[in-house]
Amino acid sequence: MTPDETNILQLREMVEASVSRKMKTPADFQFLTGVIQERCKETLGVTTLKRIWGYVEGYDTTRYSTLSILSRCVGFRDWDDFLANHNRTGESSNLVLGHALFPGDIPAEGFVRIAWSPDRRVLLRHLGDGAFQVVESENSKLKPGDSFHCSCFIIGEPLYLDNFVHGHNAPTLFVVGNKGGLTEARVVRE
Repeated sequence: MTPDETNILQLREMVEASVSRKMKTPADFQFLTGVIQERCKETLGVTTLKRIWGYVEGYDTTRYSTLSILSRCVGFRDWDDFLANHNRTGESSNLVLGHALFPGDIPAEGFVRIAWSPDRRVLLRHLGDGAFQVVESENSKLKPGDSFHCSCFIIGEPLYLDNFVHGHNAPTLFVVGNKGGLTEARVVRE
């Protein structure tokens, strides 16, 4: 396996972890196009994604722009940033995933404590199916009553809040921990 193939495999694994779903069926790829559109405001075709995952045969090379969109989907600026920062730390996606908390690990109506630098702390209630509501917030733009969906909390990675609703504003995508990622993500008893 070439270095490019290894890096693309690692990127694929990070994308799957960030959406809490393995790409195995046409419906999975259709789901992923929606996530990419929501997070990145970019469109990648289902066939392109299937080709990258080896679900269908296609070209031997993948465009830089396509790899950059997938990199942005998991918190990097572009493909070059993924290569520089993902490989610089020496961490593989499996190591990062060792510190992940998925909605399926959190009981409905259970609580999650998250934190990020410099001193942001938020208590969340899991409403079920990856939907969360802010219960308490310290030093954060998130306020009690805000709600959102997320697919995974990963220590050291930014947290993407899909369908983030703040007050009476329309749902949007919101990112917390953009610099340095989450420092805490754990189930707590309240």
